[in-house]
Amino acid sequence: MQTIIKTNELCYKSGRRFLINHINWEVKEGEHWLVFGMNGSGKTTLLSMIAGYKSPTSGTLEVLGKQYDKEHIFALRKEIGWVSSSFFDKYYANETALRIVLSGLFGTFNIDYDVTDADVRRAKALLRELRMEGKMNRPFNSLSKGERQNVLIARALITQPKVLVLDEPGTGLDIRAREHMMNTVRALAESKKVTIIYVTHYPEEVQPFMNKTMLLKNGRAFAKGDTESVLTSENLSILLDETVHVAQNADGSVTMDVDAPSYVADKFYGEQVSL
Repeated sequence: MQTIIKTNELCYKSGRRFLINHINWEVKEGEHWLVFGMNGSGKTTLLSMIAGYKSPTSGTLEVLGKQYDKEHIFALRKEIGWVSSSFFDKYYANETALRIVLSGLFGTFNIDYDVTDADVRRAKALLRELRMEGKMNRPFNSLSKGERQNVLIARALITQPKVLVLDEPGTGLDIRAREHMMNTVRALAESKKVTIIYVTHYPEEVQPFMNKTMLLKNGRAFAKGDTESVLTSENLSILLDETVHVAQNADGSVTMDVDAPSYVADKFYGEQVSL
């Protein structure tokens, strides 16, 4: 199988702090990776580098056998469909949904002059498929969280990328929007036309198609490999600093339970309260 992404001692520093700390990782064609970690573990920073929007401080990163440089950066960005509200919400405000989707053609935040009628038709078709009919010319900041997520998914898919990178796509979505998003991602995985990297810290979003997993903690790859062997009670208890019970279900999904602390109830609802 072709190697899609390869990192060697990949690092990203902010001041003296390592946000990403010496990560060695290889993603092969057809694999679907779950990247699991808590807030602040380095997930978005790692994916920003994978998608070509941040440059490593040290180490190497190869995407489709090439490194990001002036010659390859925009071509490679088009091969990586990048969906991240935490990233793009900082850059998009009054731009319309349609223009944002078209910007994906160039791997930039804006659209170029050589947009064709066929490009516009494809962008509109993607937005319709993602339930954005009638909202294509609405400003990004006027859309709901779920609608903005659909715009970013359409932007990511317009170039028919080889890799789809989803950075916590379920965050802030209501139950209907989350289910629609998960159905879309599941269908893409089943199409076998794209490699998916799915980042979350919600156990209910772990899906059977996610056959590989990397656990991130404090910017380091705490564990990685086959999901069944990585997503265990022991690993997650250490990762989360809590007692976690993991059950691998027959359909390939995962159920996690965290022991609830009793000290709050004991202290504030006990017979004697001492503050």
